[in-house]
Amino acid sequence: MKRWTLLLGLLKSQKPLPEGYKHKKCESCRNAQVQSVKNGLKAAVGVAGAVASFAVVVVTKGKVNPKK
Repeated sequence: MKRWTLLLGLLKSQKPLPEGYKHKKCESCRNAQVQSVKNGLKAAVGVAGAVASFAVVVVTKGKVNPKK
């Protein structure tokens, strides 16, 4: 059974790694880190899209007419 601890916002298992393992973290911890990076990038892209939309409205002074 794996024991999980929450340490500085990162999920870290207490699972010992085998001798000669080529990574510093277990597979589960690596997957959790990749998922958190993906979620962070999705959030950053969402914020950038919202800022870009707002910038277009400000630059065009709200006169964007998609029906033309």
